Parts: sequence; structure tokens; C-alpha cells
Amino acid sequence: MTPPNNVPAERHLLGVLLREAFPLPGDLKPSDFFEPAHQDIVSAMLSLGADGILADELTVSQRLRDMGSNIDAATVSLLVSDVGQSAYRPEHADLIADAAVLRRAIDAAKQATDPDTLLEHYATLAESRKGRKPKAGPTRMDFDALLSFERKEDPSCILGSHRWLCKGGSMLIVGQSGTGKSSLMMQAAVHWCLGRDFFGIKPAKPLRAVVLQAENDAGDISEALQDVIAGAYLDSDEKATLREHLAIFRDTVSTGTTFTAAMRQLVIDQKADIVFVDPLLSFAGIDCSDQEQASKFLRHDLAPILLETGAVLVAMHHTGKPKAASDKEGHTVADLAYAGLGSSEFTNWFREVAVLFRCQGEEPIYKFGLTKRRGRAGLKDHANQFKGEIYIRHAAEKGVIRWEYSQPPSQTEDEVAPRHSDSRPAKGTPRLFTGR
Repeated sequence: MTPPNNVPAERHLLGVLLREAFPLPGDLKPSDFFEPAHQDIVSAMLSLGADGILADELTVSQRLRDMGSNIDAATVSLLVSDVGQSAYRPEHADLIADAAVLRRAIDAAKQATDPDTLLEHYATLAESRKGRKPKAGPTRMDFDALLSFERKEDPSCILGSHRWLCKGGSMLIVGQSGTGKSSLMMQAAVHWCLGRDFFGIKPAKPLRAVVLQAENDAGDISEALQDVIAGAYLDSDEKATLREHLAIFRDTVSTGTTFTAAMRQLVIDQKADIVFVDPLLSFAGIDCSDQEQASKFLRHDLAPILLETGAVLVAMHHTGKPKAASDKEGHTVADLAYAGLGSSEFTNWFREVAVLFRCQGEEPIYKFGLTKRRGRAGLKDHANQFKGEIYIRHAAEKGVIRWEYSQPPSQTEDEVAPRHSDSRPAKGTPRLFTGR
């Protein structure tokens, strides 16, 4: 009779780990694996880890040769090629460990000469399993705690006036390619890192932020960063705070679980309160129109990281093919929540969805609106009034990359407040660019 085992789980786990150069999860050890070849491979992985070397297909094959193992490079390569682009599944580690526990229990039962010895062995196995994380599933919430929850003073609130985005929350910003979503993101990051409001939306404190982007090079990033900082009129202390709180990274190759693993590590290393991803689909590595793939990426790959770290995710997202003006006639900002490219799961999963779209006319005036929890955000218009949607525009000063308030496009030039090229408001008029 074949002892309990789960060789398919072993193969898939090792293949993905070697493909992504991920460390061996949990407390797994070589003897937990049933297949002898897998035991050798795990031994090589652990040996590499002890030396501070990432374990991938190449390094493991070399270490196996150094160890004198008869497992050749072709065997290692086959593990990687067999998993293709399959996602990392952490539950496979549990399946392997469970099978190992059963095998040890059977061995103990065969060798036991009296009941006490067998019971002692089972107790030891049970004790060894106590440290394992429980499997995901429903967790009952304390009823009295729900009744006594302080809604107005929630310490988990990160952004907004009324629990708009709390720890582990998320926002999707949807806009057509080329509208300036990246510079809008940079402006939000700079202001929130300093504890300032962004068009009225205030952070609970000066936030620590990670910006992870795939499309813009150093020149693009520097242009937006320099102009946003210039428009914010920072003093030396604020510049020092921003340098400490804002970490900008570029990654043009990571997708899927490689991306989520990298994002998790960046959030942990930088102690980030918020992480900006630009654009989301550059990192997802999925068919964005496939709801099953979208659900897995959002709910199984991204969500656990946000729950674990408490970071808020703000992701930039493209719209699909532009529609004719007649097709959008009469649509509200809320109607456009589903304008993002791909499955509706992207709109459904995110806690908030913001849309940015250009208004008709020659002037570069845009409507920026919130679609889900707009009453909680604190968004304000040019007249300092709370709104669910506002009008903004690219800086009036030629060549300057930042966003400022605008009047609605239907108003005449005589009705529009005077505007200065340095974005400072004229006396008696509201600020054009959100500040302190």
C-alpha cells in the first residue's frame, strides 16, 4: 500500500518556487516530501538559502551537482516547464505537510510496542502542528464589539473624513491612456506623504508611500515630481519628510505572483501605509476580460497582502477603446465606474473607483469623480465645497506637469477666476492647486 502523499502538489509547488525564485514556505523540510528527487531538490534550496543565494532552476541544478546528487538539470527544468505560468498556491505547502504527518503517524503505529508509546508520538505530532496558520475561511465577528465600534474615531482610517479608505482598503483610478493619470497619482502621493489634502481628501497622518510603476522612465517621473513639488511650495523640513516618506520604484518585468510577492516585500521594507501601482494591468499578467482570472488575482493574490500589511492600494487603470461622445451622453460619473478595461470584477472588488475623463471643448478640462463612497472622501471643488465630482485641468503654465482646479467648461472666461502662471491664486480667489 502506498503511504499518504501528494506528489502533484509537490511538483507544482517546487516548479513555481523555482520559476519565481521564491523561498521554501513555512517549516517544510526535505523529509516532508514523498518523492526522493523532491527531497534532494528541497535540500539544495535550503542549502542555497543558508548561503544567501536565491534558489532558481539554474542555481538549484548547480547545487545538486555540488552535493553529488543524481538528480540532473533536466529533472529540475521539467518541474519548471510543467507548471507553465500557473500561479503560486500556498495551500500546496499544507497538503504536503499534512501527508507527511500521516506518514509519520503510520510509521509510529507500525513500530509501537505499547499504547503509551503511540499516544506519546501522536501528542508530539499534534504539538508540532500548533504553529501552523489556520486555513482561510469564515471568521465569526464579535457581536458586542460590532455594537460598541466607534465609527467616528476609527484608528484604522487612512484617508478621507468618514472611514473612506481604511487599512487594507483599495481604490482604482480609471482614465483613458494619455490623460495624465500618472501625474495625478504623483500629486496625490506627494501631498498625502506630507499630511496635506489632495483636492480636499485628507490623510489621517503624513503617510509613507511606495510608488511602483511600469510605463514611465526616470525622465518622466522626474518631470512630474519636480513640478508637483514646485507647485506645493515645500520648505526644507517638508522636503526632508518627503524624501523619507516617498519611495519610487520602476519594474517593467514582474507580473502575476512575481509582482504580488515583490509588492508585498516593498510594502514591508518601506513600512508603507499606501502603495500606488501604475498601471495595474502591466503587473497583473492575466487576461483582464476573464472574470475567473481577475477574481483570483484580486481576491487571492492581492487581497491577502493588503490584509496582512494594512496598506491601502491605489491602482491606475486604463479604459477600453474610446467611445463616441454620443455614446457617453447623459452618463454620470457613477455610470462610468465600469469604463475600465476588462472584467467588471475590477470595479466590483475595489473599495472605491474614481474616474478621470476629459470634458468636451478645446480647453484641457477634466472631470474627476468618485463612484462608490464619495460622501466619505472629503473631495472639494474650486469653491471649497464638498462634492462627489470636481473639475480639474492640466496646469495653465505651458510645460508644467501638475493638476489644478478648474471651473466647469460651460462657464465663460469672464466667469472664471483669474489664474497666475505660478499656480498661486489671485487675492480673494480659491487656491487653484490643493495645498496645506
